Amino acid sequence: MKKSTVKNENAQMGRAFKVTITETYQRTITVYESEMKEPTVEEAQRVAEDWWQDSQIELGTEDFQGVEFTGREDGGLDE
Repeated sequence: MKKSTVKNENAQMGRAFKVTITETYQRTITVYESEMKEPTVEEAQRVAEDWWQDSQIELGTEDFQGVEFTGREDGGLDE
């Protein structure tokens, strides 16, 4: 079982609420025609995704754009 990093997880009393935390990181990169099989936006996106999956692009703190918190009452079912 994965250990939680939430401080009060063991204090389980009363109603429960689920909060989803979404962090957004964003960076614009340039992909040149010479790096693609064909000069299209779709191919540029594919190349950028390949680079990201191969860890050639790593987003860091300088790319942080914001955070969003979305909450709901927990009905007892994990969704």
